[in-house]
Amino acid sequence: MLKIGFVDQYLDNWHCNYFPQFLREAIARRGLDAEIALAWAAWDRPPEGGTDTEKWCREKNIACASSLDEVIGKCDALMVVAADDASYHEALCRKPLSSGKPVFVDKTFAGDLSAGRRMFELAEKHHTPVFSSSAQRYCQSVIDWKRAHPEKPAFVSTVGPHSLDRYAVHQLEVISALMGTGIKRLKAFSSGSMVTQLILDYGNGRWASFMQTPQPWAEFNFMVSEDGENGARLVSDDRNFYANLMDAILDFFLTGKPPVSKEETLEILSVIDAARIARKHPDTWFDLQGI
Repeated sequence: MLKIGFVDQYLDNWHCNYFPQFLREAIARRGLDAEIALAWAAWDRPPEGGTDTEKWCREKNIACASSLDEVIGKCDALMVVAADDASYHEALCRKPLSSGKPVFVDKTFAGDLSAGRRMFELAEKHHTPVFSSSAQRYCQSVIDWKRAHPEKPAFVSTVGPHSLDRYAVHQLEVISALMGTGIKRLKAFSSGSMVTQLILDYGNGRWASFMQTPQPWAEFNFMVSEDGENGARLVSDDRNFYANLMDAILDFFLTGKPPVSKEETLEILSVIDAARIARKHPDTWFDLQGI
């Protein structure tokens, strides 16, 4: 039996509250011999209060581990969640990435590019397979478009909500899934302190645009053009992207083969780092750091 362990900063958060259900549905749908065996959190509950670790485990019907070492020792694969604060991922992942066991790290992989590089270096040192992604990469419309169009598109446009640090990854995963790696430079436009608007230049006439606006009125919206002349709108639909993500995670746990490359994950971090600077210097091109 494949035993999966959950690891988090604290367990009472949106992703940890719903991922066990999503993962169990995928396991049942596929008829796999797998279970969520253990869960552990560094903090007993969120800083603002909420459900403590013991109660969370009881409600989710998951055994409560006494330590991170116990989760790593008794499980075959690990899910490091902590989706609310990527700056905590490097510390939280140190032991899992040294385990040699497949580790899924929830979005955003790391707080910045430097931390992301260190995390991959640690994993490679210990031969630990690593996979990180936002669920938006697994929108069925994105998957279907890629299958129907093997060539990389000329242009992708994305719109989405929330803050650069927490939610930019959702749009950038879609851009990366469709366009691949190879962003040469980016620039930002000044649109207010809570709005981020970027142009990403891949060279050879290939571009992507990114617009992030505050909640609650912004919704995810993706557009792709294969040739710069004709376009298609790709739908973000949580009825399928979570199921697809769970399938991708299970495939990764079973095979140890990451479906998203290190280069893609690091380039996303590089864009976020550069965007933080570019927002302060609008309409100025910034080269991406080499990955």
